This record gives sequence, C-alpha cells and structure tokens, in this order.
Amino acid sequence: MHNAGVPRRRVARSSLRKSEWLRWLLSLGSFILLWWGIVWIFRIPDYILPSPLQTASALIGDARLLAQHAIYTLVESVVGLVAALALGVSVALVMHAVPWVRYLAYPHLVLMQAIPLIAVAPILIVWFGFGALPKVLVVMFVCFFPVAVNAFEGFRSVDPTLREVLDAFGANRWALYKHLYIPATVPAILAGAKIAATYAVLGAVIGEWLGGSNGIGVYMTRAQRSFRVDRLFASVLLVMLLSFLLFKLVEGLGSLSTPWLRRRSSS
Repeated sequence: MHNAGVPRRRVARSSLRKSEWLRWLLSLGSFILLWWGIVWIFRIPDYILPSPLQTASALIGDARLLAQHAIYTLVESVVGLVAALALGVSVALVMHAVPWVRYLAYPHLVLMQAIPLIAVAPILIVWFGFGALPKVLVVMFVCFFPVAVNAFEGFRSVDPTLREVLDAFGANRWALYKHLYIPATVPAILAGAKIAATYAVLGAVIGEWLGGSNGIGVYMTRAQRSFRVDRLFASVLLVMLLSFLLFKLVEGLGSLSTPWLRRRSSS
C-alpha cells in the first residue's frame, strides 16, 4: 500500500507543477493582451507607450548587448543575495540567542528598512567607487531585512514544548539549535529568501542606474537619454524576467534542500 502511494504522490506533484506553470503563462498572456489592447484602443504614440511587438523587437534587436548587461546584473544580484542570506540568518540567530543583542539590534533593523534606497546607493558609490562592490552592497542592503526578520520570527515561533522535551533529555544550547531551532526555522528562512530574491535584481539595477559602466541599469540610463522608450520597456521586461528566474531558483533550491517539507505537503 505504501509503495503504491509513492507514484501517486509523484504524479500529483508533477501535475501541480504543470498547473502552476500554466497559471503563470495564462497570467502573462492576459497581461500582454491587455497591454496591446490599451495601445490599440487609445491610439497611444510609440514614444509614450510602445506596443508589445515593438518592445519585443527592441529586445531581440539588442539581445547580445542586453545579454552582456544581464549577466553582469545577475552576478551582482546572486552574490548580494547569498551574502544577505548568510548575514541575515546569522544576525537573527544571535538576536535569538542573546537577549540584550535583540533589544539593541531589532529597532535598528526597522530603522534601516525606513532609509530610502535612492539615498543609500549614492553614498556607497562615493565610498567604494563605480565597480561591482557598491552594487553588491546595495543588493545586500535591500535583501537583508526580509531575511533577518523572517528568520528571527521563525526562531521565536518554535514550539516551547519541544524545547522542554529536549531540556528533559539534558540537551545543551548547541544541541537545541542543531536539532530544534534551525530545522524548525528553515521554512521561515526560505520565505524570507524568496522575498529577498524579488528585490535583489531591483537593488542591483538601482545601483547601476546611479553609477557604473555595465549592467541593465546602465542600459536603461542610455536608453532614457536617447529617448528610446521601446528599449526602456525591453529592459524593464528583462528585469522582471531575471527577478522571476531568481525567485524560482531560490524556490527550487529550497525545495531540494528540504525534502521533509515536500513529503509533508504531498501527504
């Protein structure tokens, strides 16, 4: 009976993934049709709102150049996101383990989130120049808050009864975090990572837009200065695509690294 149920769960997961991709495609198709309809019905000029066909033409025409800029932006986004994950989880762990650090650090996390990104990026560029480092730091700044807060809330939401059970068996603090707190907090960390993944590319583009020689933000600045609205829209679509791919990559890696969550959701 158990062996017969395994193929059924696999088929169910496969059909669920297919239906999810189908929903994404239907949503994208509806958006393109709405965009096209607005341009056609209201006779909007190309220099204000290009049609999907003109945007796709600009995207294909500059495909090689956009690919070069996209690789640069994607590397900055991934490096900044990974660094933000490591730092955010570490800070959340320390805040949970040391109460006085929590009392001092948590208000600063909230205040950091209130700082406008448009004000942080120029300061980092002044401090570290126009290379890749300030862009990576901008991505870290954007992604750090959702990771740290989600991880900290995950640590706080662990069932205290489970800790009492481990305490009864004489578990020390290291054993508590290894066998209880960290495994129980993984879903919250993954949720924060997926939120951060949607911000990562945006942070890199803003950093490039304010100063640099490579990346989609630089391409957008040049398109704006030359009044090529079709190229602007093409670069915006590329940013959306990269953000979606990075989100799905984090989601996929999280699913592979937590097989017990997959089994629980499919049972």
